[in-house]
Amino acid sequence: MTTVYSLRERKKIALRSQILSAAIDLFSRRGLDTVTIDEIAVAADVGKGTIYNYFATKEDIVVAFMADLEARMAPKIARFRPGQQPAHRILADYILLHFKLKEPYHAFVRVFLAQMFLDTARFLPYMVEMQKYIDPPLHSLFASLQERGKLRAGIDLPQLVMSFKTMHLGLTALWAVEGPPFEQTAHVVRQQMQFFTQGIMRKAQ
Repeated sequence: MTTVYSLRERKKIALRSQILSAAIDLFSRRGLDTVTIDEIAVAADVGKGTIYNYFATKEDIVVAFMADLEARMAPKIARFRPGQQPAHRILADYILLHFKLKEPYHAFVRVFLAQMFLDTARFLPYMVEMQKYIDPPLHSLFASLQERGKLRAGIDLPQLVMSFKTMHLGLTALWAVEGPPFEQTAHVVRQQMQFFTQGIMRKAQ
């Protein structure tokens, strides 16, 4: 069902997007610490107070953009359909799809990860919020693999998803550091998924 927004709501959504776009461009080029709210206001062509109507801190802008990105990716991720290939290739393709969708924002993802690792305690609540976009397709993927006999029966799927996400985060850090054309990252992703699936496959594939 399509959501119908009033003119006022559409203007608010457009203004929020305008602020996000300006801020992310600045953060991508200069990092988070050197950019000020005043500079974001100038780049977005809005008043400083307008920014505070939407975001309390620069960190809120960073996380809001990542949450929006995950939300925009969600329909495409949900359409991911594993083929008949071995489980390790399916999982590698799943991760590489994420990287492909995030590639236009590579510089910003690097900034986001740097801030997250430097100040984990402050970012943790936001990371928890983002899981509502990340977890459902992952649970569906692993449940599908188990139903199709590609995973051992009796595996704790929530724990398996958590382990996979931990590995995915590390691979995302490698992807962020390497940069285009990401050839080393693609190789490592495929290799790591082979190792990851060795203990969870129902039988040799």
